[in-house]
Amino acid sequence: MERKTVSLVNERGERRGYIDFLREYDKPQLKELWFMWSLCNLECTHCYVGSNPKNNILQMITLSDAEPFLKEARSFEVEDIYFTGGEPFANKELPNLITESIKIARVTILTNGLGPIEKNIDFIDQTNREFPEKLTLRISLDHFIPEEHDKIRGSGSFQKTVKNANELLKRGVKVIITATPVMFDNSLETYDAAVERFQKLFISDVEVKLIPFTLQMGSELSRKPQHYPEMFITERHMRSANPVDFQCYYGRTVQKINNVMRVYPCPIIYNDDQYELGVSLKDSFERIYLAHHGCYWFCFKNRGKCGNKSNGSA
Repeated sequence: MERKTVSLVNERGERRGYIDFLREYDKPQLKELWFMWSLCNLECTHCYVGSNPKNNILQMITLSDAEPFLKEARSFEVEDIYFTGGEPFANKELPNLITESIKIARVTILTNGLGPIEKNIDFIDQTNREFPEKLTLRISLDHFIPEEHDKIRGSGSFQKTVKNANELLKRGVKVIITATPVMFDNSLETYDAAVERFQKLFISDVEVKLIPFTLQMGSELSRKPQHYPEMFITERHMRSANPVDFQCYYGRTVQKINNVMRVYPCPIIYNDDQYELGVSLKDSFERIYLAHHGCYWFCFKNRGKCGNKSNGSA
């Protein structure tokens, strides 16, 4: 597959840093598999994918699209399967995708917790009972103050999201609340204080995952001017880095673009052929040169985690 290449040497002659895929006994060990599409019921001003009700650049993935990757993932001993967007529940095939995925790994759905999820709460409840401790809902909130949250997601969205999250908690479904430091733009709250404010919104204990927001992509480009300079990760940087801090060390993301299923290093990078790794998982476990701006600012500098693990954890 012919694709663009990235520069491997900077203006000072330093070589770009890279990641080799995790292997044990010379076999790739796939810890995380992500499926991603861009359609969403919202149009948030900071969405790095630029998702909205008309954005279908990353097309909906069907069960037949996913089945070859699920079969491969099983052979590579996948541990966690994630569905993200966009809004995963905008895809009517999501229940079928969950049903097949949860047979082989833990499943997490990253959702805004609004309208589309309401039609699926009984299905989520049933699946959680059938596969205990294998299903997680990651629900995003943009602030612990309703008015601040609704500035981004629309009037009344805070109340509906919290209501739906509490309904899932009442049914025993594991919920993680995800927020980005967009909320800190006009806030003096510390990290720990912000987590506590979020936790008080819910009827039972929830984990709160605050994600470093450094992605100058999608809708964020029009929300504020560029504020993070481009940084070149070198081999020198990587001598002090832990490979596990990079999503591409142990995971892969699958996207459907122009009716072709394509493999990418992580869910931050999308629809850019210089980062495509092929059309199967088997062909994607190659060396990754850390060329995207998110590699430095999200993974290396801030130790951001796309998965459920907290920032800074292995």
